[in-house]
Amino acid sequence: MALTDTAPEIDAPDTDGPTIGTDPLALGSGDHKTIGRMFMGAGAVGLLVGLVLAAVAGVERIDLAGFSVVEDTDMMAQLWDLSRLMIMFGGVVPIILGLAVAIVPLQVGATTLAFPRGAAAAFWTWLLAKIVVLVAVVLNGGPGGGQTDFVVLWVLGFGTMLAAICWVLVCLGATILGLRAEGMLLDRVPFTTWSTLMFSFLGLVALPVAMAELILAYLQVRYGFLPLGERQGLVGVMDSLTRSPSIGWLGLPVLGMALDAIETHTEAPIKFRKVVLGALGAMAVFSFGGAVLSFSSFGRSIASDNALLVLDSAAVKLPPLVILALGALSLKNGSFKVNTPLVASVLAGGLVVKGLVAAAIGLIEPVINFAADVFDQSWTVADWLSLGGSTLYEGVRVLVTAGAVLGVIAGAHHWGHKLFGRRLDDRLGLLATLAAAGGGVVWGAAEIIGAFVDPDLGVLTGPTDDGVAILGVLGVVGAGLLAVSVLVLLADLAGVALAGRGSAAEPWTGLTLEWATDSPPPLGNFAEAPIVTSSLPLAEEA
Repeated sequence: MALTDTAPEIDAPDTDGPTIGTDPLALGSGDHKTIGRMFMGAGAVGLLVGLVLAAVAGVERIDLAGFSVVEDTDMMAQLWDLSRLMIMFGGVVPIILGLAVAIVPLQVGATTLAFPRGAAAAFWTWLLAKIVVLVAVVLNGGPGGGQTDFVVLWVLGFGTMLAAICWVLVCLGATILGLRAEGMLLDRVPFTTWSTLMFSFLGLVALPVAMAELILAYLQVRYGFLPLGERQGLVGVMDSLTRSPSIGWLGLPVLGMALDAIETHTEAPIKFRKVVLGALGAMAVFSFGGAVLSFSSFGRSIASDNALLVLDSAAVKLPPLVILALGALSLKNGSFKVNTPLVASVLAGGLVVKGLVAAAIGLIEPVINFAADVFDQSWTVADWLSLGGSTLYEGVRVLVTAGAVLGVIAGAHHWGHKLFGRRLDDRLGLLATLAAAGGGVVWGAAEIIGAFVDPDLGVLTGPTDDGVAILGVLGVVGAGLLAVSVLVLLADLAGVALAGRGSAAEPWTGLTLEWATDSPPPLGNFAEAPIVTSSLPLAEEA
């Protein structure tokens, strides 16, 4: 067979020696599949917590004149910022990392993840730092906090979370660049692997920028340059990571996973493969600009005096549109049946693209202002287009995040048999998919529409009339639906993890290397080292 001809055999593990890392449930394991499962489980719990906090913050936001859970606007600020942090860096990002850590080494034909013990240490570091962040906010720290010591503790916890994530990105990048199977050229790697590489590169240049902003904000608070109650400095760290175009970073691996799932479940390879790889790379480049150009300005609005940021924010919309169009060709040309991986993948890609395209609305005002400056005109922009400080970008963040949630639902079901030796429940998967898609659309649309109805409406300003209040209720409903979808996914993951290995038969057949080994794979992943001669190596065996 093309995969194993003349390949040297891999020595079996010494069963008489230490067995740490061979148990799929061992908490001290150095096996990348186990580390991936731990990231996924802990991330799903963190994501659920973040969405519940977002729903509570949404309820408070409907009537800021009469608080029911928090005591004042400062506590409301802490609650909202904590929900954002938990959703992104306590939830979605670690779940994506968990899927990548478990699957990418299999896709490139590696026997292990690069620096596996380092990745395991990064997991425990991230988990401890996440707990520190929660404790700091409970004790009146974080953006809007009133206790300097616990604000400092929040900074330490958040910075440590970002550092741990960066180390996992190093492990993934090193695996892809240094541990690929013989013949596995970079233009032959699966889309999930390529998008993970772009995700790693972008994360390793963007997250340190955010960490530097965090240090600057800490210095301002710690030494009295910024009043303790002011939120601008600390909240800007998250702004630089969650506003367009930087939010495109979160969509990169989602689109890659979606393409792999679509390719498998339609049995129609993605056309113009190198164009897709180039589009994913371009998306990574354009998603970086926002973090650099807003450095130390703490999330300033896109303005006409920042033409590079305007151009960058416009350009980041184009690559996802190309990717979506080429993925749609496989749907059109292939044969498929409705299942969770396919439906969730299509909806995930759609929401990510919709979110990034919706952000283009915010470019209308700076473009008009820029043109007015160039032509020395006194053009004015209608109030309903002055959206720099509105909830528009909150809606964009929600849509992209919901797309990411759908992406992890798709990935967990697509590779569930590979991760756990047992297929996840498709009925629960479709339920989670519908809840996530519905919740994301309702919540995101409510925020975006609210920006037009009341451009002065901010996340912490509250509604000014009944119409906007109704949109706030819809936002709470959307956040609740997303929380339900994650709860269903978490229950599904717990069920298969506790049930143990099921049928050895694969539920579907893929053409990339992860499908060439057992489910779940043994220690060392492959009985014989794979040799690759194309981007779809298993097609050569057919």
